[in-house]
Amino acid sequence: MRQHLGACAIAACVLAACTGAQPAAEPARDNTAEVATATASPGPTGTCAPVETPALQGGSHLLRDQPPPVPYGSTPPTSGWHASGAFSIDVRGPSEALSEPQQVSVLEAGGVVATYRDLSEDDRGALEETATMAYPGRVAVTPYDRLEPGEVAFTAWGALQRCDGLDLDALAVFVTTYADEEPTAPGEH
Repeated sequence: MRQHLGACAIAACVLAACTGAQPAAEPARDNTAEVATATASPGPTGTCAPVETPALQGGSHLLRDQPPPVPYGSTPPTSGWHASGAFSIDVRGPSEALSEPQQVSVLEAGGVVATYRDLSEDDRGALEETATMAYPGRVAVTPYDRLEPGEVAFTAWGALQRCDGLDLDALAVFVTTYADEEPTAPGEH
């Protein structure tokens, strides 16, 4: 199994990406609008919750399209039973969406999965282009019908961040924190 970052690194990521906390020398004030503007990428943005660390689940390789023998501990999954066979960490459309076991295989290989449901064409295009251009072979993008409409979720082994819409800056922090520099291809480990 993959090694995980300590609680301090996770807390630093969450604080940097999600809280917009002010330096101690400056008096506290409501800076919600400033934080949204400062952390927003040009184009589509969303609001992200802090990173969750669901309990790790054991599991091994499933044969073919066999379902896992127990439910996953999070939606989308962050560990547990995973698919056998090799496939690429890349952008997937609705007709070739990653199954939950395939998503876990990407995570086991050291990649990140960005799942979404019912994004606008512009938001989906921005997410797919960012994954392809900035994180080739590190971020899989796939539709996932178990999310709420407009929701985006980033997963890594043992980590999950939910966003109400697309936030490319949050994706950048998540990938930097959790993705291996060169993940192995799923099924080749």
